[in-house]
Amino acid sequence: MPRPSTQHQALISLHDVTPAHEAKVFRAIAHLRSLGVDALSLLVVPDFHHRAHLSHHAAFCDKLQAAMLPRDELFLHGFWHLAEQQPIDAGRRLLAAALTAGEGEFHALHHAEALERMADGLDVIERALGVRPQGFVAPAWLQNAEVRRAAKDLGLRYCEDHLRVYDLASGRHLLAPALSLASRSFARRVGSLAAAELTARALQPMPVVRLAVHPNDYDYPRLVAAIGRVVRRWLPGHPAVSYREALS
Repeated sequence: MPRPSTQHQALISLHDVTPAHEAKVFRAIAHLRSLGVDALSLLVVPDFHHRAHLSHHAAFCDKLQAAMLPRDELFLHGFWHLAEQQPIDAGRRLLAAALTAGEGEFHALHHAEALERMADGLDVIERALGVRPQGFVAPAWLQNAEVRRAAKDLGLRYCEDHLRVYDLASGRHLLAPALSLASRSFARRVGSLAAAELTARALQPMPVVRLAVHPNDYDYPRLVAAIGRVVRRWLPGHPAVSYREALS
């Protein structure tokens, strides 16, 4: 049963859920559970980098289903998590380079392309995991209005970017800037450690706070410790909720 809504809430998601990151995915889930996260959004990639199609990894899918709690949710998170088209606009190319290493898969897609790829991804996840996701999150949150329109046309309920969570059915949105650590380079890791506590403090007064965790964070114990500090700071006053609960 969904919990009653509260004035303050936390949306906590695990990105890049794929057999390619199997060990780290389940380490992350176990760690977040140990911190009291009983509503977790799992962002599933149907075929990560063309090398981890869910249909070829039944054991991973069974283990993921067993790890899910009743209030957890599945989201579609791209299809390959790999950009094969680049935006024409130079500013958008610079943004993609700053946010991700060539993984902004949906950043340059038009409506028809996004619609087809999302539909295929939803079908893969439903066959593999027995649940059809109700939301879509573009890799690195790089998307455009055409992508959001495609998600709505497919009947998806939720979408998000760095700053907001969108209820596609009602047109409403929640202002909830995402806190995410970066593990791609030493400089980014150092910057994340310096910024995580300050950002967590700055966002704490907001009604809805949002944390995005990545499997590769779990390659670095100091990043894992920082995730723990953020969750422990937020959870007493911001209970973990699903997107369905936050937007109801």
